[in-house]
Amino acid sequence: MQQRVWRFERVGWYVLVIIALLGLAGLFGNGPLSDAQVMSEDGRLQVEYQRLSRSGTTDSLIIRVRGNARESIMVQLDGSLLREASIETMQPAPQVSLSQGKAILLQLGTSDDGIATLYLTLRSDYVGTLDGVVSAGPSTAVHFSTFLFP
Repeated sequence: MQQRVWRFERVGWYVLVIIALLGLAGLFGNGPLSDAQVMSEDGRLQVEYQRLSRSGTTDSLIIRVRGNARESIMVQLDGSLLREASIETMQPAPQVSLSQGKAILLQLGTSDDGIATLYLTLRSDYVGTLDGVVSAGPSTAVHFSTFLFP
C-alpha cells in the first residue's frame, strides 16, 4: 500500500513540474507557445497576436499591411474578437475610422517603403475562443483565433 502511495506521489510531482514548464513556455499566455502570426496568401497583410491568453488581461495585436509608398490603405477589422474585446490603445491613430456593420474600417497611411503598421491593445473579460478577421481589400484577408482562459 505504501509503495502505491509513493508511486502516486511521484506521478503527481511529475505532473506539477510539466504544468509549471508549460506555463513558463506560454501555455497560459505571454510566451513562445502563445505568440502567433498569420500572413495573407499574397503576403501583403501580416497579423501578430496572442493565440492563448487570460480573461481580463491586455493583449497586443500588430497589423502590418504592404501597399504603395505614401498612399493610404483601408483595413477592415471584424470578428468576435473585436466585438467581445475593447480596444484600449490604437497607435498610430488612423487617418479615418468608420463603422461598416459589425466591422471597423481604418484608413492608414504608409511610410516611404509602403508599409503601414497598426499597434492595438485589446482587453476582454470573455472566456473561450474568439475569432478575428483583418482584411485589406477583397483578396487580402487573414483569419485568426485566440483562446482566453478564465
